[in-house]
Amino acid sequence: MMRECRTSDVSGRLQNVLPLNAINMYTAHRRTDRVMYARNQQYKYSKEPVTGGQPITVEQAKALRLTVFGACDTPPRGEWLRTGFVFRDPEKELSYGLRARRNGTRGMQTAIQGYILKHLLFTSTNNSCMKPSKQQQLDALCKSITEILWKIGDNEKVIVCLPQEKSYVAHSLNYFQDNVTEKLHLFELTNIQDLEIFLKRYLHLFQDDPGPGSLLLLYSAVLTRGLSKIVSDLMDEKVYLISSAEEGSICIVTLMLTGRATPNLHNGIVNIGDEQHYAIPHYGILARSEVGLLVHYEESSTPVQVTQIPGSRLKTPSYPIWITCAKGHYGILFNTNRELLRNHLAERRFPLTHYSCSGSENHATVDTRSHQGEQTRIMKATDDINNTTSLLLLVECLIHTKWEGASVQWTGVTNAVN
Repeated sequence: MMRECRTSDVSGRLQNVLPLNAINMYTAHRRTDRVMYARNQQYKYSKEPVTGGQPITVEQAKALRLTVFGACDTPPRGEWLRTGFVFRDPEKELSYGLRARRNGTRGMQTAIQGYILKHLLFTSTNNSCMKPSKQQQLDALCKSITEILWKIGDNEKVIVCLPQEKSYVAHSLNYFQDNVTEKLHLFELTNIQDLEIFLKRYLHLFQDDPGPGSLLLLYSAVLTRGLSKIVSDLMDEKVYLISSAEEGSICIVTLMLTGRATPNLHNGIVNIGDEQHYAIPHYGILARSEVGLLVHYEESSTPVQVTQIPGSRLKTPSYPIWITCAKGHYGILFNTNRELLRNHLAERRFPLTHYSCSGSENHATVDTRSHQGEQTRIMKATDDINNTTSLLLLVECLIHTKWEGASVQWTGVTNAVN
């Protein structure tokens, strides 16, 4: 029997699905019975059951699975069903960091970590809060998810996906149940304050471990952006969002950072063609990103395309925080001085911290006044990122994509104990 839901059917499937803005979807308006808290009173996070919302339809469930995973008649990648957003123990070393395994969710987890650091370092009432309390951890996570989804929704509308108990899509030859997608309820929110309150109410669903928190956020981002726009962002109807990359597709990272799931990292729009083909516009990063991205590729006989090299809008973000991708492995670089990218004098000599969600923190001092770093490039890092020396060499390569030839001196390391 022919199976219907395959990657090649993306275009046809999407044409048969009503646009989300045409669906009579539940809208979470301001609740008149909401309890009002005093300004100095902290919100008490609780585990409330999910109520309301518009149940997902069969067509929506199939199109969502098809766009994200490439098929709906086979099981999705299991790590997305059992990975939530989990912090390390509060008020201890590395308590600002998320804890994540090396799997396909690592890229998105690291992108969320970038926004968490932004809120803890630069927007929190306690500046440079590197040992946050449990309340501060939850606040930073909630604000990060709120900001990311609101940006993806063009500051107008967000669709949040949350599971309930009832299944709305039967198991069949054309649909393999995953115990999450077919149980989703969709909530449309058109006000950022309402969105943050709504996410606070159900934040525990994103934090359950094991739990589908990563998938719920990805589904919410995809439906907020729109299925057809995601396919357009990917620039290939046969490409789906979750790739075979060990730690996740770069497109998921750009979706979280910029609001568009683009594989192109250059500034603006570049037209690429040759004598035998019409020039095709490749849309890259259209505005300066708040959190940056640095990429280091493996050495190969095939040259890196211009669209794969991050432009200044990613290399010089609004905040001194960069998601890093070295040979497909994700981490994060950051500096606690907001003025680092505003004053060129601050970039002469400064500290950087590299954090990995596996639980390691490495400290470096970068000196751009000398070019001693060029001499160390003779050494080559192996593919074993668990080897500390190899990992640090890869991080140096990433640093040199931003500060070419700078001297990098590693000054210390902190490993998580939880």
